[in-house]
Amino acid sequence: MTFKRIATIVILSITLVGAIPFISQAERDPLASEKPETALSMKVDTKKLSGINLFIARMYNEDRVLYATTVTLVMAVLGTTLAFITDLVLKALGLEVSKISHRE
Repeated sequence: MTFKRIATIVILSITLVGAIPFISQAERDPLASEKPETALSMKVDTKKLSGINLFIARMYNEDRVLYATTVTLVMAVLGTTLAFITDLVLKALGLEVSKISHRE
C-alpha cells in the first residue's frame, strides 16, 4: 500500500469515529418521556406458553448468550442431519454424491 492510500484510510476512520457521537445524538427523540425499548431490553411474554416454547422463551429472557449458543448448535445439528438424509436419498436414487475433484 502506498502512503497516500494509508493516509486516506486513517483520515476516513478518524472522521467516521468522530461522527459516531453526533449520529447517535441525532437519533434521540428529545420529546419522548420514556426510553424506547431496544433489542437487548425486549422480553418475551411467557404467560400463554408451555412445554418447549416456554423453555426457549425463558432462556431468551434470562440468558441471551446461552440462547444464542443453543440456537447456533441446534441449527448446525439440523443442517448436518438434513445433509446426511439428503445424501442417503440421493444414493438410494442411484446418484453419485461425492466431492468434486478439480483438475488444474
